[in-house]
Amino acid sequence: MKIAQRAQRIEPFYVMEVAKAASALAQQVAHTASPMIFLNIGEPDFTAPPMVQQAASSAIAQGNTQYTQATGLPALRERISHWYATRFGAQVAPSRIIITAGASGALQLACLALIDAGDEILMPDPSYPCNRHFVSAAEGTAVLIPTTADERFQLTNDKVQAAWNPKTRGVLLASPSNPTGTSIAPEELQRIHEFVRSQGGITLIDEIYLGLSYEEHFGHSALAMPGELGQSVISINSFSKYFSMTGWRLGWLVVPEA
Repeated sequence: MKIAQRAQRIEPFYVMEVAKAASALAQQVAHTASPMIFLNIGEPDFTAPPMVQQAASSAIAQGNTQYTQATGLPALRERISHWYATRFGAQVAPSRIIITAGASGALQLACLALIDAGDEILMPDPSYPCNRHFVSAAEGTAVLIPTTADERFQLTNDKVQAAWNPKTRGVLLASPSNPTGTSIAPEELQRIHEFVRSQGGITLIDEIYLGLSYEEHFGHSALAMPGELGQSVISINSFSKYFSMTGWRLGWLVVPEA
């Protein structure tokens, strides 16, 4: 079978194969004095909360398994909107929220909708390897910008401005970040987004680890930026990390109002 050239350009992502090999090795050493500590995959060590499991079982028992609106259950979108307001002080209208098949589905949807062939997306290096593949799938180019520990391994406004060129379509950030675990300072994020908007570009931010913060109670969402800044940023999120629902593959995308 002939495979499309755009698919052939995407490098393999072996994280699940590595996790499988690590699990097999863990079984071999399970009875030794040195059990393995897993640092290989971003997954909680516990499952979804009991109330979530019970709600899912109840929905199935009641036959709530039919088609929904293309953008997701209105009640779910309203609860996500409420979560942003109460936890992060961000006013996100339910109409801006699109339920997706995981965060990966959200990022794929965003890239295919916003990136044309030849467009460049600026990303920090290091960053989550899979994210750049979604840019490639949309026939764009991920431009990796080296970052340092002093910068918290996040892009700065100065570096974004220095790398910006006529082909640049926007930036793709992650906060908190995988693999570094750092969050971008709210002030720096605001400066970056202000510049990107001035150039007619887009700011995409992966917030799937939002809420997991050792420095603040819940951390800071890009959607809480003041005024039009918070209304124009595009955020990717998921129930996988903070809510311990990785296998559910349930995510969402927050977009500007049409």
